[in-house]
Amino acid sequence: MADDKQETQRAEKVITRRDFLVSNAAAVAIGVVSGSTFASTVVAEPQAALSPAPVRARRVTLDIDGVKEDVSIDLRESLWETMNYELGLANSNLGCDRAQCGACAVVVDGRAVNSCSLLSARLGRGQKILTVAGIASGPGLQGLHPLQRAFWFEGGFQCGICTRGFIMAAYALLQNNKNPTTEQIKDALAGNICRCGEYTKILTSVKKAAAELRGEKVTYTAPWISEETARPVTAAAANSASRQFQFVTPLGTIEQFDDLALDLKQKPGILDVSGTERTITPVWDPARLDEARVRQILAESGHAVRP
Repeated sequence: MADDKQETQRAEKVITRRDFLVSNAAAVAIGVVSGSTFASTVVAEPQAALSPAPVRARRVTLDIDGVKEDVSIDLRESLWETMNYELGLANSNLGCDRAQCGACAVVVDGRAVNSCSLLSARLGRGQKILTVAGIASGPGLQGLHPLQRAFWFEGGFQCGICTRGFIMAAYALLQNNKNPTTEQIKDALAGNICRCGEYTKILTSVKKAAAELRGEKVTYTAPWISEETARPVTAAAANSASRQFQFVTPLGTIEQFDDLALDLKQKPGILDVSGTERTITPVWDPARLDEARVRQILAESGHAVRP
């Protein structure tokens, strides 16, 4: 009998929202039928104390392209989301968001991984994260990594959505094997999809990049732009200043950035503009503008940047 009583206590009735509504409706109906006025009070039985909400956020320090980024993240947040939404780094493209296409690939400690399926909370332990923006050694064609240069000159892309992922997957391969066979290249790129079907050119690009990394002389399909044929550098450009800013409100599309860049280039002292939907890198003449004025110009254009 004692056991039965304990079971009854553990299974005591809980008033649900449906029970509450049904009870109120019945009380109103009785009042209408009887024609009397009365007060009806429904007393719910004591509820169990709510358990504390689970911790959903934490601060981590991510090493991205050699830069330490201290950021507060959601524990369910992917590396791609952190880079794009928290840090404003558009260094990888989001394709399927299901780890099926490889467009978002980055290299973590020498291994190519899909940033859309890798939790940022697992990366605050000193891992080295490398994106396509971190493999170049400097500006211009000479500063491009051989893979970047090969993909450009061999046309290893079409729409460009998958290109960054292919480059990073190939980068991870060539870090350990600078003389891969065709089958080894295919195996390394098996997790990447090119919806435009440029696989032949992609394979050629990887092979020529590997040859350049081995120190061999490489002839590309597209002509190399020599210093003589390049656009002459003006004195203002030679002494220019630049900085990457992050938009307070990201642009909706890259087409919007093209329109913004065209407008900014008409401003006196602005020499060049590059960027993405989330960042902008203006180049200006320091003899005519300073950073504060550049920020003001951006704000006046309707696209303020963060401090």
